[in-house]
Amino acid sequence: MRRTCVVELIVDEETEKRLRRLCDLSSKLWNEINYTRLKMWLEKKGIDFEATYREFYEKYKPLIGAVTAQTIIRKNGNAWKSFFRLLELRREGELPPFMTWVSPPGYKKKNKSRTLWTAIRKDQYKMDGDRIILQGLGAIGWIEVRYKGLIHLRGERGGIEIRYDADRGKWYAHIAFEVSETMVRGEWMRVPLQPKGNLTAGIDIGINNLMAVYVEDGLAKLVNGRPLKAISFYWRERISKYQSMLN
Repeated sequence: MRRTCVVELIVDEETEKRLRRLCDLSSKLWNEINYTRLKMWLEKKGIDFEATYREFYEKYKPLIGAVTAQTIIRKNGNAWKSFFRLLELRREGELPPFMTWVSPPGYKKKNKSRTLWTAIRKDQYKMDGDRIILQGLGAIGWIEVRYKGLIHLRGERGGIEIRYDADRGKWYAHIAFEVSETMVRGEWMRVPLQPKGNLTAGIDIGINNLMAVYVEDGLAKLVNGRPLKAISFYWRERISKYQSMLN
């Protein structure tokens, strides 16, 4: 069972400088290769995945490391393959009912600005106590950063994605696990549990729609996330107001 654990990163000035450089270049790589592939698709030329891989791998491996460049390019390739699979399902009339539109992979940007993001392969980092050490980052070298938060999963660790939340002004690491145990109320529990039924369901987690659930027997349900979004916005505004007053 694959799950992700999210922890907050605690950065000093030098660490943040390196993280910003790494994540800015990583997003730039994603956006550039995505634009090239999107252009090929729109011009109906067919996407040359191998040629675009070679072009951008050679361009970015000195900057962020060969493994980082490879990881990001492959993630983009997987996103395109998923898009083509969804197009096939739409042509066959087999899209789940809550999916009304299929779009090609998007860009790493928000409000016309490039978002700060990177993807690190599992053999490219290690965890030592409350620290995460990223290695093999090309011209950037390596980054050691502290984290806070509970690692509530046990099992084989996978890759890690790092993102900067501009709204909160904080860095977060999303650590993938092939989970064998999870902590529940302070105790470790073996997973997965034995299911009560024999049907398969898919859950898509979002913001406006908190969850879109589709069961293979045709049952579908949307859970509205707008009330929670409004509550979150309200309290962020209140917190920001009082922080300004205290400052």
